[in-house]
Formats: sequence, structure tokens, C-alpha cells
Amino acid sequence: MRIVTLNTWKNEGRYARRLALMAEGLAALAPDVVCLQEAFQAQGFDTAARLGEALGLQVSMEPARHKPRLHEGQTLDSASGLAILSRAPPQARGRIALPVHLADGDRIAQWIQATPDLRILNLHLTHLRGPEASALRGRQLAQALAEAALPGAGLLAVGDFNAPATAPELAAVAAGLDPAAPSTLQGERAGPTERDTPAIDHAVLVEAGPWRIARRFRALDQPDADGWFPSDHAAVVADLEPI
Repeated sequence: MRIVTLNTWKNEGRYARRLALMAEGLAALAPDVVCLQEAFQAQGFDTAARLGEALGLQVSMEPARHKPRLHEGQTLDSASGLAILSRAPPQARGRIALPVHLADGDRIAQWIQATPDLRILNLHLTHLRGPEASALRGRQLAQALAEAALPGAGLLAVGDFNAPATAPELAAVAAGLDPAAPSTLQGERAGPTERDTPAIDHAVLVEAGPWRIARRFRALDQPDADGWFPSDHAAVVADLEPI
């Protein structure tokens, strides 16, 4: 089973162009499940629905972080939430309200029951910086893991953790992370904006159940012929196989 996670960068940059590049790049990966963060929704625009249609996948959307955003010269009421696209309809799904900070706004997590013995947890932890924010990310992660867990089943946590594998707030899942994973941050366009920093987007098998990660790699990290990336984050791919 192939699971991909991607922060889609809301409607920033060249949105229409990026959306086409995301659809093309994800289709080439032939995923069974795609977890999206910062999935933009506004009247007439829906990142998750567009990608789901392009990939032929079911869409489970959880809108969040509602606010007016400037899009194509208009101010639109919009959301920037989480979405899980899946080849098979989820057997169950849930939304988890996470601890928040007033400077950050609402944060949620999302999970689906992909198979009877596998849950997939989609995360986008706070982007705030400093010791207080680090502690908040730790609380957000702990709550999401606790609410998404199912005894006897595997639990794969993916998404934008906004922290590298070695960060103290990720200690609960550190054993399953790769501290040498290449950066998942990139500029909108190839060149001097590319970043050589630790990965902050992760895929980690928190509870193995009857599964193992056979392969994990970065994707959607190559620019098109004109130098544009699909998003300011690369995707992370995890291939699961039964034990």
C-alpha cells in the first residue's frame, strides 16, 4: 500500500499551475492514499476535490483554519484544512481537535480506517517557534496519537509535523523517524530559494500491527521545465507491506 503526504501550500504562489503539477506528480506515484495539509477551499476552488478527481480517489475533507484570503485578485472566505484521498472508501474516519495557541488558530488532526488493521493519521502541527511552541507541538502530537489509536491495528502518522526528526517534541515517535531524511522544504521555484534543512514532513509507523514500512522516500521535489515546483513542500511517500 502506497501512502503519500503533501503540504499543498494553500492558494499561494501560482496556484493553478501548482495544482496541475501536483496532480501530474501524484498520478505518477500511483498512490493508494494521499494525505493533504493546507488544502485550500473557497467558492469555486477546492484543492482536495480537484486532486481527488484527477487521481480517481475518494475524498475525505476536514476544513479548518477559516479566514478571508486573497485569491486571483479577490478576497474570498476560505478554509485551509486537511484531506485524505483514498482508493477505497474509508471504513471509518474521525476529526480530532488539537490544543491551540491564540497566535496560531485552530488546529486539527484527521484519521481514516484504511483497512481493518490499519489507521492513517493526517497531521499538521503548529508552525509557531520557540520553547512554548515546541511544547504545544508535543501536546498536539500526543493527543492525536491517543485519539487515533486502535488496539491491535497499525497506526501510520503522516503530515507536516513542523519539526525535524530530532526535535524533543517528536520523542514519542522518534524511533520510527529518519533523522537523515532530506529536507522537505523547497522554494516555489528552483534556484537560490531551495533549502538545505532537516525534513519536517514525515511518515512514521507508530504502531506496526501487521505492517512494516518497506520503503520511504521524498517525491514531487523536481521542478518542471520552467523551474516551478508543485508546492513549497516536497511530498513524502511510504510504501507499506504486510508482515
